[in-house]
Parts: sequence; structure tokens; C-alpha cells
Amino acid sequence: MATTAQRLAEYEELYKQAQQYDPNKFQNDFEKEYNEAVNYNKDLIDQQSSALGELQTVAPTLREKYMNTLISDPTAQMALIAQARQAPITQWSTASNLLNARGQRYQDILAKALGAYQTSAQQANTAAENAWRLYQDALQQDQFNAQLRASRGGGGGGGGLDLASLLGMYGQEGNQDMGGVDDGLDIEVPGKKPSWTTTLVKNAAAPLSSKTPDWLAKTIPGTLINLVGNLIGNTQVPKRKNQSFLDKLFNR
Repeated sequence: MATTAQRLAEYEELYKQAQQYDPNKFQNDFEKEYNEAVNYNKDLIDQQSSALGELQTVAPTLREKYMNTLISDPTAQMALIAQARQAPITQWSTASNLLNARGQRYQDILAKALGAYQTSAQQANTAAENAWRLYQDALQQDQFNAQLRASRGGGGGGGGLDLASLLGMYGQEGNQDMGGVDDGLDIEVPGKKPSWTTTLVKNAAAPLSSKTPDWLAKTIPGTLINLVGNLIGNTQVPKRKNQSFLDKLFNR
């Protein structure tokens, strides 16, 4: 995944490319290249100039010519002059039409080229905008990660507690609060004789060797006595931690 610095570098490069597009400069350069390719329409322009010059000299030249001939009728002279002028007029008109057609062709070519150029410019702007959005997303992700590290206590020496520490403290405090519950059951009031149930429960919760003699503990009556003591102890007080193996077995 690209870093924030890489995203910023990509945006700067694409933005620089987008700024290089200039439609006006492109149109001027294109027109110059096109005119150079067709030699600035010099052929058609020369043809027009030649036809116009010939057209202007037809009438005076023919009038001077007809003065020394048998064609003395002014009407006949005008008809011949008009007929002679037709050729240069046709040449001039042809050159003009070609110039107009070439101009229209140039406009079509320019429109297509300019349209493609503007499309490329728009694509460059879009790419730069997308790169800017990616940079902003990466920047926000970095800020979020920094805040997350700070909240976990890893942002540089700050003293935050993470979830595991809080759970550990809670568990220790819970164990401290829960500890010593069973010890309160062994408290005896001075000067007061314990009841027979308390004495029986203590005898039942004590180890097997202290409840009954060894010869009795190994017999059926001794086992029954331990069983009865456990049953009474479980019904009178909560379970004690110092039960023997047989006591635990019978409790289960």
C-alpha cells in the first residue's frame, strides 16, 4: 500500500502534467504546422493573383489591338473583350473555391484535434483530482492510526492504559475483594460455646486423619461418619477449601 508521501508525490506529478495543457497555445501551434504543411496556401494565392492581373489587362490590351484591325464596331469589341475575360475570371474563381474548401477542411481537422486535446486535458485534471483524494484518504488514515496508538499508550511515553492492563487490574482487585471469605467462617466468639452443629461441621471438614482414628477411617463405619459430616457441612455452611480427597469425592 502506498504511503502518504508517495500519494503526495503522485498528486504533484499529475497536477504538473494537468497544468501543461493550454488549448489556445495548442490551436496556434496546430495552425502554424498546418500552414507550413500546405505552404500557407501559396499555390492558390498565386493562382488568384495571376488570374486577377490577367483580368485587369484584358480590356486595354484588346482595345489597342482592335484599333488597327477591321473590327471597329464597339459592340463587337465589347463582346470579344468579355469573352477574353472569361478565362482569367474562371481561374480566379477556381482558386477562391479551393481556398474556401481548404479552409473548411482545416476547421474540421482543427476541431477534431482540439477536441482530442481537450479530452486529454480533462483526463489529466481528473487524474490529478483522484490523486488528491487518495492523498487525503492516506493522510486521514495516518491521523487515525496515530490517535489509535495514542489511545493504546504507544504514542510516545504518554501514560495511557490499554484494555489488557485494565482487565488485569480489575482481576487483581476482584481477587483481593474475594479473598478470605472462608476464613470468616472460623471466627469464634470468646466465652461462647460452639453449637453441636458447628462442631460436627468442623470435624467433617477436617482432614480424614483428624476426624477419625486410623483404624476407624479404614472401616465402613468410619466412611459413613465422614459422609454424614460432609452432607451436614454442605447444607449448613459453604464448602471449605481444606477438604480431604474422600470429602471432595463424596461431595461430588
